[in-house]
Amino acid sequence: MEKLKLYNWYGEEFESKLPETADTLKAYKHQVNNVFTRLSENTKTRYNVEKDLFLRAKTKINDNLKRELDSNKVAYLNKLKVYKDSIKKLAFVDDVKKLINFELKKIRSTKKANKKYVKDFVYSLEHTGDDFEDKVANIQKLQKNVNSTETELFQKHCLFNAVLIYLKKFQDRDFDFDKLQPYLSAYEVQFLSSKYDPSAFLQDFYAKLEIKRAKLIKQKDLLVSKYNETKKLQRELYLNEKNNIILSANQRIVELENEFNLKTEELKTKAENYKKEALTKIKNHKAQILANEKANVAKIKQIKSEAQKVRSVLKVQKDKLLPIFEYKFLIKNANDFISFINKQTDSKVTLNDQHKNVTDLGTLKAIYNKTLNQLKELNHDSNPHYALYKIAFKYFFNCSNLLQVKKEAKALVKSEYLKNVSKTYRLYSYEAEFKQEESNALREWFIEARKTRIKFLKEKILAKFELQILKVNGMFKEEQEDAKVKFGEINKVYKKDLEELSEKVKNKEISKQAVKNKKIEIKIKAKEARYTVKLESKILKNREILKSLFFRRRAEVKVNRKIYESKINEAQKTIPVETHKNIKLIATILGFICPGLPEITYFRQYIKGILMLLFTAVVWGFAIPFSLGFYTSNMNGIFGFIDLGASGFNADLGHFPDARYFLFGGVVSVILLTFSIIYFAVSAIGASRVAKSLYQGSRASRWSHTKRWLQTSGFPWMISLFGWFLMIFIVVAPVVTSILISFTNFGFNHQAPTQTVDWVGLEQWGKWWIFRKANLIQSIGNVLGWTLIWTFASTILPICLGLLIAILANNKRLIGKKYFRLIFILPWAIPAFVTLGFMKNMFASGETGLVNFILLKLFNIEPRSWLQEIGTARVLVILVQTWIGYAWIFMLVTGNLQSIPKDIYEAGSVDGAKGKHLFWYLTLPSLLLAIAPMLIGQFVAAFNNFTTISIFTGGGPAYSYATTFGEASTDIIISWVYKLTTGAVKIDGNQAFGAALATLASLFSIGLAARGFIKSMSRRD
Repeated sequence: MEKLKLYNWYGEEFESKLPETADTLKAYKHQVNNVFTRLSENTKTRYNVEKDLFLRAKTKINDNLKRELDSNKVAYLNKLKVYKDSIKKLAFVDDVKKLINFELKKIRSTKKANKKYVKDFVYSLEHTGDDFEDKVANIQKLQKNVNSTETELFQKHCLFNAVLIYLKKFQDRDFDFDKLQPYLSAYEVQFLSSKYDPSAFLQDFYAKLEIKRAKLIKQKDLLVSKYNETKKLQRELYLNEKNNIILSANQRIVELENEFNLKTEELKTKAENYKKEALTKIKNHKAQILANEKANVAKIKQIKSEAQKVRSVLKVQKDKLLPIFEYKFLIKNANDFISFINKQTDSKVTLNDQHKNVTDLGTLKAIYNKTLNQLKELNHDSNPHYALYKIAFKYFFNCSNLLQVKKEAKALVKSEYLKNVSKTYRLYSYEAEFKQEESNALREWFIEARKTRIKFLKEKILAKFELQILKVNGMFKEEQEDAKVKFGEINKVYKKDLEELSEKVKNKEISKQAVKNKKIEIKIKAKEARYTVKLESKILKNREILKSLFFRRRAEVKVNRKIYESKINEAQKTIPVETHKNIKLIATILGFICPGLPEITYFRQYIKGILMLLFTAVVWGFAIPFSLGFYTSNMNGIFGFIDLGASGFNADLGHFPDARYFLFGGVVSVILLTFSIIYFAVSAIGASRVAKSLYQGSRASRWSHTKRWLQTSGFPWMISLFGWFLMIFIVVAPVVTSILISFTNFGFNHQAPTQTVDWVGLEQWGKWWIFRKANLIQSIGNVLGWTLIWTFASTILPICLGLLIAILANNKRLIGKKYFRLIFILPWAIPAFVTLGFMKNMFASGETGLVNFILLKLFNIEPRSWLQEIGTARVLVILVQTWIGYAWIFMLVTGNLQSIPKDIYEAGSVDGAKGKHLFWYLTLPSLLLAIAPMLIGQFVAAFNNFTTISIFTGGGPAYSYATTFGEASTDIIISWVYKLTTGAVKIDGNQAFGAALATLASLFSIGLAARGFIKSMSRRD
């Protein structure tokens, strides 16, 4: 059986301080519980680690599987592609005309290659150092060879072209030269006439072509046959290989999963077996343990009782010593004052040191009062050092300094008290070490605090005294004027240096980067010169000292405090605590019922506990009562969901409960209740964890530790909570309310508050079927079809235009980039409703429209009703949205273009990539990766763009076959829903029906946006 061991925050083991306390039945069970808990925690940790490793391995295997399958498929397709390409290359053999065209194309390609060869040869010959005669000889030789080749090519071209013309013009294959001659060029007629029998010559040539084509057809048929045979075989091999790859990957995943599960089960079994065996041993030795426990009870009780008595005495002594030490420190402060005066003035004022051995409070008070009176007697005009004495006396004996002195006295008394208390725990608890560390830390803080106080006190007095001396001696104004003159000279030098730099820039003697560096250098030089003047001037130096003294002192005090807190926190982490009560259950229950109470009652986390209790009071006093219907009669909390206030509706008595308040109040109540339960649960979990750690020997963290967490890793959580809170109440609550409205009959015939609103289930969602005979399905189809066209067009066009303009405006060769950027963002600077109103007036019907007026006056084109024709209205609304939306894309792309590293372009250029390659393979992928989330947001915004449709077209013009539901040709889902809910169409519960349609539309847009975000994030990863 293992005796009780304690564990600190770092997991280090400690034996019980008093061996008799570990030799009890409770202690043995305590040890079993500790070991089992640590084994369980280790199991959980190992489980999480192994699970993470398994999931990573699984992901890697799946990624490799995908790559292997893709490689296998590519290999399979490449094997077939060889035959496919060969067959495709022989596609021209199906027809003799195609064969002739193929041969003509070859001739033209050969001619083009010869021309390029001649051009390159002549160019190289011009730039060689050969003799003129050699160059002429080479040119003549080239001319001879080229003429021979050209002649041969022309003859071939004549033959093929003549045969092709005859085949196109005539149906027979006689190749009658007389019939063909009118369609040939002069050279072709001359060439064919030179033959003995042109018709026979052409017939013979055509026969050779057919023989060649027959051979090629045979070759193609052979390739097709081989392709079909190979395709079947390769398909079988591909499928077998594919199945083997998938099977192998799945087997590896199963093996890893089994290994992971086996390790987890082994650790769980090990912990459970340990607990079972240990409890069995304790049960077998229970009688012996109880006997030993009974023998040690009296001894343990006596040791603890004696220690408690000593601590009670020490507590009383501490309360008595505190005022005594306060007066001793006040007298010490007077001595510090005299020491300072003596040091600064070479005076020999002395005070009586009889207070050192005095322990009577009354005597100390008398000594302090007497000392203070002696010092006041010296504070008069006849004192040669009156000025310094007066200032020093004021600051040494002001309230702030005296309070700090008393605080130091309290710290020293507490330090001594903790030191003595630690001795009482030495025999039976680790509290002795903790109290000793706390005492040492407090004593060191007292020493550093006193040094800091004295240092800044003296610094302040001397600075004040020097300023006063300067005023008395009449040097104050002189020093000020001297400093102003020096500052003026520094400013002149600074301006002169800037002017010289400007001249160099005008003369182009210095680069832009050098100008920036030089400006920084000039500023630093001027700043250092001003600082030197301040140090040399007594007035400015002392003023600067006084100005920064408060902040410097506060910073040093904070450092001292943090050093003290860090020492306490380290002692709290390293030194265990002996807790024999398992308060995990009761702490968890208290933490759920009243968060903050366990922290104060059991964990001594007083500040944290008080803050939590205050928030708990708000939850129990406001959130929960409001959720249950208290404080307001217009909502009724979560109970308002039952009948939406219908039970209280009474027209005769004038009671008109508003169902909207009941619905929204119910949603808010559910949110508040959910928040409250989450808060209680989190508090209970936190209390449970602290109690568990406390039971194992780890001390509860102090407020300084919690404060540090709030300032570091907890800070993002703290600032996010307010944002989440606002988002839930401003965004989520209205959205949920809108969804819930779709399950009621709210709207026409059920308009709150004058009429009741009832729950109707899925009735609104099924109205498309109820009204199918009234062409509702046709209306939905019309609106949905145009919505999709509008969404994609009004998203893609602004993106393409913005992207194009951004790339052009960022071109290195463009002059005046700033002005072009300013012009291109003007549509974004103008409010959308202003642009839409202006555009609508431009395309107004008749001669009142600006566009119609210009077309009529300049081109005599009759006015058109641009916005009353379906086609033109749709095109115009898309173009107007493109004009409004491209500027934002332009700004977005411009910013991201400038953030793309230049070195990747340099690397691409070194590898031989041209401008188009750099754009397609470097610029565009980088841009899409960076702006993908914003583009998805643009898509969602276009789907719900009510403003443009409403202002520019109002949804019109109407269809010629309009239905009873009032949809028009440019209505998107959101604008059509608006028409339904504003009473344009009288449907029972029209607003609820509109809410159902809006919810469906939102689900569609949210789904696409979510998928897009997930895809973009996975690509980024």
